Amino acid sequence: MQEAELIEKHIKKIPRGNIFFAESIYKKYPVKVVQRVLLRLVKNNEIGTICRGMYFRPQKNRYFPGSVIPPETEKIVKAISKRTGEIISVHGAVALNQIGLSTQIPMHEIYYTTGRSRYIKINGKNRIKLVHVNPKKIIMPNTVTCHVVTALWYEGKRYLKPRVVGKLHSRLGDKYFSEVLLHIDKMPAWMRKVFVRYKNMHPDDPELGEDPDEYWRG
Repeated sequence: MQEAELIEKHIKKIPRGNIFFAESIYKKYPVKVVQRVLLRLVKNNEIGTICRGMYFRPQKNRYFPGSVIPPETEKIVKAISKRTGEIISVHGAVALNQIGLSTQIPMHEIYYTTGRSRYIKINGKNRIKLVHVNPKKIIMPNTVTCHVVTALWYEGKRYLKPRVVGKLHSRLGDKYFSEVLLHIDKMPAWMRKVFVRYKNMHPDDPELGEDPDEYWRG
């Protein structure tokens, strides 16, 4: 069996929906032969591209047999993070929606990264936007605390008041809100101050009531 056939057989053994890297194949076969096979498989829609040297085996779609269905975005983001070493986390606008403080959803898939700002192209099209952010703004990635801090940092000091923390408490419930309180020492001082103040307030405090004139995304 020729090298090209062996390479193709190797690639087609990768489960559908999985991501793989060209360098892992370069270790076993000649680089130029691997590149030719990859190019041919991409043209035939048998594999898809994510970014340089990063590919995926398309998932099957019975309604659109010829379409190239990429892996879930989270899977792609995790693979990029593992490869580059950068921390990639939820964007503030997305975090607001996920913790129930906003009904707005960004039109494009967007994430914060400690790496450089850029677009991740899936089969040549800009599909995922990565926005550089100071690493100190990504606290405890992939946790409820991370989502809360990211969302509130996105909104800024002007909007963080005890009534907002109260709204957050009701959205998260006691279990997850308690988890956030365990890590308030990791919040910036201006944010921590409001949470501490909320903890010491009586439930009937007027400041916890709704203010119809107050702007809030949610």
